[in-house]
Amino acid sequence: MNGYIRFLILLVVLSALDHSLAVRNHKRDGHRVPIHRNHKRGERNFATAPHGDVGRRLKHYKRGVNKTRPFEAGMGYYHQYDIMLKEDLNENAVPLGSNQNIRWPNAVVPYVITGSFSPAEVQAIQWTINHYAVNTCIRFVPHTTESVYLRIDNSESGCWSYVGRSTDNSYNLVNLQNPSCMETGTVAHEFMHALGFYHEFTRPDRDNWVKIDMKALDPQYQTQSFFDANFGKLSFAQTELYNIPYNYGSVMHYSKWGGAVDYNRPVMNNLKPWPYADFGNDTGLSTTDVMAVNYMYCHATTVG
Repeated sequence: MNGYIRFLILLVVLSALDHSLAVRNHKRDGHRVPIHRNHKRGERNFATAPHGDVGRRLKHYKRGVNKTRPFEAGMGYYHQYDIMLKEDLNENAVPLGSNQNIRWPNAVVPYVITGSFSPAEVQAIQWTINHYAVNTCIRFVPHTTESVYLRIDNSESGCWSYVGRSTDNSYNLVNLQNPSCMETGTVAHEFMHALGFYHEFTRPDRDNWVKIDMKALDPQYQTQSFFDANFGKLSFAQTELYNIPYNYGSVMHYSKWGGAVDYNRPVMNNLKPWPYADFGNDTGLSTTDVMAVNYMYCHATTVG
């Protein structure tokens, strides 16, 4: 009998261990990974280094199952989920969107692919490059002798980019963890950051279009510092709208579910009619994205 009791106790212990592992893995499958103790919200140097925990989140990402987009996996680690900041900036000190220094001269972006991508993934990157060439005045050209150029890597740290051009090539970097970041909309999204654009929902007129439900976030993220670092608006002095209207379907928009604790309550809700179930898109540049790129770089198109 004693042996049998010991056997039952062992089964209970093993069952508890399995349950603990399942819970831990469940928390990593989505948005519930705790913020790294050396990279807390609100600290100076927040979002200034890649993190493997973001990469581990993306390994669980399943297209068609997850309602979020791959570039939203950096929640809690990167500025606005997928923006990397220079070390001398905190999450609320962003460079002016109209600053000429962040633009690529003559609308030409020399690039080099430094990551390890499959032929199909290289083709996906090239498709996006051609997508820009067909629809905008931007030209991504293979790097030759240029001193400043964009690197495209695939480290296991998520989908992210610095914003705009820098004279220091350390900050001219787009990361596309494969395969999760290789969908057309995500590649186009990160390239927009590299060109100098922020997210659509950070526009100063955002509150006329979107209501953000902080209570839909995981409780650990329901803080003012998290909100400021990830959903804060730019001022009119920090950005230029080019008279282009807000677009729920911009490739630079989060999904409704970015950061949601579950899919029963979206984080973002449209305040004006929108015929689709979600925001953003997976196919590439929207009409207003094209207009913004062309006007920022070539003063080619406005609305109105």
